[in-house]
Amino acid sequence: MEKDERLLHSSSFGAAAAAYAEHCPDYAQAAVCWALEHAPGPRVPGLGARTGKLTATPVALGADVIAVEPDPAMPTELRRSLPDVRALPGSAEVIPLSDASVDAVPAGHAVHGYRHRNVRPRSAVSAHTLRADPRPPRVSSRSRC
Repeated sequence: MEKDERLLHSSSFGAAAAAYAEHCPDYAQAAVCWALEHAPGPRVPGLGARTGKLTATPVALGADVIAVEPDPAMPTELRRSLPDVRALPGSAEVIPLSDASVDAVPAGHAVHGYRHRNVRPRSAVSAHTLRADPRPPRVSSRSRC
């Protein structure tokens, strides 16, 4: 996929940001919590943050979250529910954070293009999906969450 086409796709949800925030299901909080409890520190990027669906859990757990979103319309919705989260323009290919500057990466659908150079050694990287499943999330029995 060409660069211009990737940019067009990455910003295609903005026109429906409010509907996305209202109707998109939440991520499994227990799974996010499990991933973050193994992180060496609290700094977490919200990659492909969209409206903050995945970003909300690390924030609630006390993480220092910096949202990164390519679509300029999506952070407006993110700020409605998470007004204290800093949101930066960027994408999985161009992350506006320093190398080795984050402790964990709980990523949703943006994980496919993420470059792990931003992650500190011994950090946690986890992928989370959205799906309607009434069963409890599959997380370690050793989780403190």
